[in-house]
Amino acid sequence: MIKCQDISYSYDGIHTDLDELSYSINQGEWLGIIGPNGSGKSTFLNILCGLFKPSKGNVMLDGEFVTNMSNKQIAKKIAVLSQQNSYTYSYEVKETVKLGRLAHSNSFFPSWSTIDETAVNNAMMMTGTEKMEKSFINEISGGERQRVFLAQCFAQETPYIFLDEPSNHLDLMHTIKILDVLKELQKQENKTIVTVFHDLNLASLYCDRLLGLKDGKIYIEGNTDSVLSEDLLKGLYDTSFQILDNPETNKKVIIYKSNVL
Repeated sequence: MIKCQDISYSYDGIHTDLDELSYSINQGEWLGIIGPNGSGKSTFLNILCGLFKPSKGNVMLDGEFVTNMSNKQIAKKIAVLSQQNSYTYSYEVKETVKLGRLAHSNSFFPSWSTIDETAVNNAMMMTGTEKMEKSFINEISGGERQRVFLAQCFAQETPYIFLDEPSNHLDLMHTIKILDVLKELQKQENKTIVTVFHDLNLASLYCDRLLGLKDGKIYIEGNTDSVLSEDLLKGLYDTSFQILDNPETNKKVIIYKSNVL
């Protein structure tokens, strides 16, 4: 379980990005974080996993304060896909995925086990990256690179998976495949998944609960169906929506309304 209490964050000491935010994330659920640009979504995600330190408040991960945990301790618990993934060296794809196993090493020069090899191979199969294992990371497309970094997260084999816009650069087919894999991991292995979504229809399909941020504060939160209402979304995004029910999936369908058409 993740519990944060009275979190505030200022990125320059003047402008507040998050303002006294308190929230709890339950084990085994898929939480979607939604909201307009600049609402604090990515900042919140980065604070939860210890990448940012709050200027006020605290985060507890399975009963421990995140600020008291080492990077390796956090990495054994949380795999993170950032919005902007960078790489210093042009590793081969498989070598890049292997980096996800560093959290499980007990030495500076880790040995490689059959458990590590299996985890990496499974992660590459789940993301469809096994056929490009000898390609260099700087020579593949943005969508392929996104799947490699997703494979790195899966290879890490953590109980928590945090994803900031996982569909970034992915085509529709790979987006659905990756999100389906995540749903299976949630159901079969009780993974806790926290995802920043801009696509509300994807959030509707996959998330159990939604947290809507606006101006660094919680604007709406609750189970997905209750949050996805025309009035609440209009207040969150300052634009109009039409909400329909899909009888095949029993999920909400969000139609974006144009102001000029």
